Amino acid sequence: MSQYLTKSKFVRALDCPTKLYYKQHDEYKSTLEDNDFMQALAEGGLQVGELAKLYFPGGHDIPMTQEKSKSLSETNALLQQDDVTIYEAAIQHEQCFVLVDVLRKKGNRLDLIEVKSKSWEPDESFTYKNKDDIYSDWQEYLFDVAFQMWVARRAYPDYQIEPYLMLIDKSQKATVDGLHQYFKITEENGRSKVQVKEGVSKENIGNQILRKVHVGEYVEQILNGNGREPEHELEAAGFEQWIQTLSEYLQVDKKYPVTTGNKCKNCEYRISLDKLSDGQKSGFAECWKQAQQWSDKELAKPHVFDIWNDRRTSRYLDQGVYHMEELIPGMLRANPDTLYEQTEWSYAQRQTVQIMKATGNHSQDEAVLAGLFQEMDTWNYPLHFIDFEAVTPAIPFHKGQKPYKKTPFQFSCHTIYEDGTLEHSAEWIENQPGKFPCFDFVRQLKKCLENDDGSVFMYHHFENTVLNDVIDLLEERQPNDAAELIEWIKTITKGGEREMVDQQRMVVNYYYSPYMKGSNSIKDVLPAVLNESPRLKEIYSQPYSGRSIKEKVLYQKDENTGQVLSPYKLLDPIGHGIPDYETAEETIAEGGTAMMAWSRMQFDDLTPEEREATSQALLKYCELDTLAMVMIHQHWAYLKDH
Repeated sequence: MSQYLTKSKFVRALDCPTKLYYKQHDEYKSTLEDNDFMQALAEGGLQVGELAKLYFPGGHDIPMTQEKSKSLSETNALLQQDDVTIYEAAIQHEQCFVLVDVLRKKGNRLDLIEVKSKSWEPDESFTYKNKDDIYSDWQEYLFDVAFQMWVARRAYPDYQIEPYLMLIDKSQKATVDGLHQYFKITEENGRSKVQVKEGVSKENIGNQILRKVHVGEYVEQILNGNGREPEHELEAAGFEQWIQTLSEYLQVDKKYPVTTGNKCKNCEYRISLDKLSDGQKSGFAECWKQAQQWSDKELAKPHVFDIWNDRRTSRYLDQGVYHMEELIPGMLRANPDTLYEQTEWSYAQRQTVQIMKATGNHSQDEAVLAGLFQEMDTWNYPLHFIDFEAVTPAIPFHKGQKPYKKTPFQFSCHTIYEDGTLEHSAEWIENQPGKFPCFDFVRQLKKCLENDDGSVFMYHHFENTVLNDVIDLLEERQPNDAAELIEWIKTITKGGEREMVDQQRMVVNYYYSPYMKGSNSIKDVLPAVLNESPRLKEIYSQPYSGRSIKEKVLYQKDENTGQVLSPYKLLDPIGHGIPDYETAEETIAEGGTAMMAWSRMQFDDLTPEEREATSQALLKYCELDTLAMVMIHQHWAYLKDH
């Protein structure tokens, strides 16, 4: 059976032609399929696609699920009309096949419109100021359009074809309430699809928040080989040769010759062998085994790709250095003998700590600087650990909001008192569908924190960013208590007299455990401190109960590895305990799934049982986020006392 080179396959192989083979074979595990946040973004793209159709009313929708030959014949039949709009128009040239999001024909002109959920501001440039290369952030989108143009020009040589991107205009506000809720994500035969609310049309969706942007000059750059410095020899051969060669390899189901380099650092097929299930394969492992003749043992050695925040990996590879251990003879950026003589690490020192411990050249004990304990002495009790959940929707939920502005819908707060007593002091979530949550959110947060001057902790800068977005909304909408809320927010955000303490910054500056493997994410720091800490073992081997998590033993070991499991893996799935509940297999353990779960709650067709089950799962997840911060603090307090 013929295999077509589609736009999704072309884009997947954009920086590495070898990935085309892995894309074709499901046994090669990809991080793109597993990443909850990426999935949420992808589903947001589906909603934007349906919104775009409303801006081009009267179009003909060609089903994506039908046979390619039928889609092609329907498209060609519609193009016999002088004036027509087609959604998902099918175009083929030889073994290349594309589905155009919106194809608008008027006379002899075709407007080829690719819809993306990427944000854009009016007059934003797609190229660097000092050179003609396309910004790396825009390459995927513009090369996608260029591929479609290449196919369309060969399929329809007699037409004038103009390429466009349809993008989220960040300068526009939604002028109707509940715009997001017009586009419900559903699942059918294992695939996500969008159900548009009955009766919705261009006339009742308010001002347009998507902008059609002509990208002809950038497409011509790409087709002429001038869009960027070629990423590989195939791209350097010219666009036509590039497409032709990819098509040929696709037809014979053959892997393009492997080359390794800095492009492999963030490869979606880079999965460690111990994370693979039966029958699954690692594309990264296959490439490096083939190119470098590595064994599984060499693959398992700490790679220079894993050095935290190191931008020198390309230089290392050029010198034939691939493993961290190869840096030890003289390429370290900091003196390994003086790493513990200061109160705070520089980035180079922090990288060196990781390298030394990963290669066995320092003890495998956790590393902690005295500056951590000095900073702890400056805090005021009680200590409040807070975490927010928020949506950043492409299509706003509420009138007056701009796309991709953060809308907080939930928080949790744990409090530690000076005598060591721990309390899950507050939690809040907006359960009512369609209700604007931002102001009640900050009112409840203020109520939780305003009764003392205790230090407030966040993990990274997300909470600070969210609160600043809320200030913008308060200034614009002016509820009765706007001035009071703004004044209070400014006390705990950056520059305020009670500015929140960033626990993630403290991890970077003062603390490292080999269990973290270079990551500073709370999802990796939490299991690391659990593996390190006798105090946490003592506390959390006993059942923990907060406001939503009840009688849960959070210190549990993996039977195979002997390491302590991440408590996020112990969270119950949505609807746990409800017989035959349809989403009982879905667990909220990432910010992306939390965002999608709350978004589903905004639709009014959920049963009370479904809404309550989702709400409870969200509360447990957010509670664990602040408890994770508490556990990190408790371990540091133990180290300080010992």
